[in-house]
Amino acid sequence: MSTGRTSSRLSAAASAVLVLVVAAACTNPTPDNGGADAGQVTVRLAEYAEYATLNPLDAMFGITSKIYDGLYAVAADGAMEPDLATGEPEPDQSLTRWTVRIQDGVGFSDGTALDSADVVATYRTLIDPAYASPLASSFEFLTDVSAPDATTVEFVLSEPYAPFPSTLTVGIAPSELLTGTVLDSTLNREPVGSGPYRLTEWRAGESLTLEASDTYRGERPDVDRLVIAFVPDENVRAQRLRAGDFDGAQLPPRAAAELEGVDDLTVFTNTSADYRAVTLPQGVPAFQDPAVRLALNLAVDREALVEGILRGYGRAAATPFTPAQGAAYDADAQFAHDPAEAEALLDAAGWTAGADGTRAQDGVPLQFTIMYFAEDTLRRDLALAVASDLSEIGADVEVEAVDRPAAAAGMNTKAFVLGGGDRPYDPDTQVYTALHSSFAPYDPEDAYTNPSGYSDPRADALLDTARRSADPDVRTQAYLDLQEVLMANPPMITLVTLEHTYAARGLDEYSGVEHVVEPHEHGVAWGPWWNVEEWKAVP
Repeated sequence: MSTGRTSSRLSAAASAVLVLVVAAACTNPTPDNGGADAGQVTVRLAEYAEYATLNPLDAMFGITSKIYDGLYAVAADGAMEPDLATGEPEPDQSLTRWTVRIQDGVGFSDGTALDSADVVATYRTLIDPAYASPLASSFEFLTDVSAPDATTVEFVLSEPYAPFPSTLTVGIAPSELLTGTVLDSTLNREPVGSGPYRLTEWRAGESLTLEASDTYRGERPDVDRLVIAFVPDENVRAQRLRAGDFDGAQLPPRAAAELEGVDDLTVFTNTSADYRAVTLPQGVPAFQDPAVRLALNLAVDREALVEGILRGYGRAAATPFTPAQGAAYDADAQFAHDPAEAEALLDAAGWTAGADGTRAQDGVPLQFTIMYFAEDTLRRDLALAVASDLSEIGADVEVEAVDRPAAAAGMNTKAFVLGGGDRPYDPDTQVYTALHSSFAPYDPEDAYTNPSGYSDPRADALLDTARRSADPDVRTQAYLDLQEVLMANPPMITLVTLEHTYAARGLDEYSGVEHVVEPHEHGVAWGPWWNVEEWKAVP
């Protein structure tokens, strides 16, 4: 059984301090030598940013899955599987009341027992405005949680919500520690969970250490210790990985590909629902014209992006739907690279080329800026490639490196290289807030929700139908129909879905190393190490 896949956020600005985790370079995951820790197996990993918190109510998925269990966890194929729960959630006919039964005899790392009261406290705290959990916006439909007995939990929703099971991955914390606010919680730095590992050391700006928990209900992991160093610079991560300081790290596709076969390193990839797209906000006058949005989509050579920038670690995409959505994903919904058709569409819509080659309509030029996060080389390369493709059809495009506050502030008047797929394990959580018109008005405090300001009544109707239906076939058909709408009236230029790339050594020393369908989030909590607690040493 997998542990619950809950997480903490990675801090937006990681420390630049790069300190060796060990005095001497390590090689494969090997037993420590000498002292009280003799015989223990340690895996040393390099993370791209320091964790801001280890509070499970601060973000979904990631490193806290090693410390906390959720009611449900992400299985390798991207489906939900029971973790603390004993079976599937049980809905009533209205889809507004759901019952979950949990295991008996589970304990937290501090020695206290976990029961339904802790589940109730976790979810009530999550939706309490006073606690200010950033996850609360994903649970607006949750109105009450109760515990009829020690192993039963009942959830009450304000409206029918078919995707509800996919949201029940939040890590469960002891009720007595759910006090104050998410900013001052003791769980931020001193986590207490029922998962396979516990925190034993956190050196701010340097590393944290997790060790196998003696109170875990499952088998004790063969990997006794995880040491995770914070190394923001991708080149430094790659160099130190080669030098033997680490056993693995997440790296962008180009950097990972360069390490394949070097110094016993191999590239490990996971498919994901993590997509990259260029938003087309309605604050740019040209983007209000559907013909422009369609033409821009036809002008981009997505296959060239996959082969050149991603080094083949990904696939072309035309909508926010990905293979992670299973039967709801239409693999045939793709835009051909057709600059000639793009130019014909612009001509017909009155966007004509001037003397300098830039198109304009009624004196309004086809001119805009694409923002990208300054530290993200992948988004930078995508922005430059898209700008080049669009210039071929008469668009005047500049690219701009920005920080996160500047990106949010400019989201209504500038395009942006978006990363999506935060909670992809149901189509609703992948696309509803990204596409529904109720989220179209620009909100600088929530700039990434429907960042293009997209509004189409047909899309709204299909999204609502899928959200409220208990029939899986009805939901699937609604999403397939939705993709037809998005192809005819695209909200943005969806570019690619990524295969997350990692470089690692020593994986062949273990059985049980599995691939998993990843969300937008990546890092060493994912990759081959997402189920490290289940690995078994090969004799």
